[in-house]
Amino acid sequence: MQVCRLSDNQFDEFFELVKSMVSEAEFCDANPERQIIWNAYKNPNVATFVAIKENKIIGFLAGVKGPYFFSTKMRVSDIGFYVIPEYRGSRAAIKLLAQLENWAKENNIADICIGQTTAVNMEKTQQFYNRLGYKTVGFNTVKHLEK
Repeated sequence: MQVCRLSDNQFDEFFELVKSMVSEAEFCDANPERQIIWNAYKNPNVATFVAIKENKIIGFLAGVKGPYFFSTKMRVSDIGFYVIPEYRGSRAAIKLLAQLENWAKENNIADICIGQTTAVNMEKTQQFYNRLGYKTVGFNTVKHLEK
């Protein structure tokens, strides 16, 4: 398995994975928009990594660097993290996180904030992050308002 930065020629396949992620998630009624995702991918403050096995993208992790809203201290936050179901439990997620951590270090950023908003395997996901040295410091909530 190889992990690398997403390239322009991989974007179509990556976009299909984003659609798969959304279809599994709590926010499955939010349709992925190609141009919005393209703009995020091209943002110089965003790094998108893909895990490839047998010439197929099996997962991705995208992170954005920026300051905490109350400080000039910089952090990296994930904006999308997904591994296709048949490769969950493999080393794909670990390798993707390692690449994001390396990118953060290269940019002199000490904090990485990873969340979980999909509501898929929440306890398992939290345990996974904790095993890799991430500390649980909060949680996500959502309220779907009537239109």
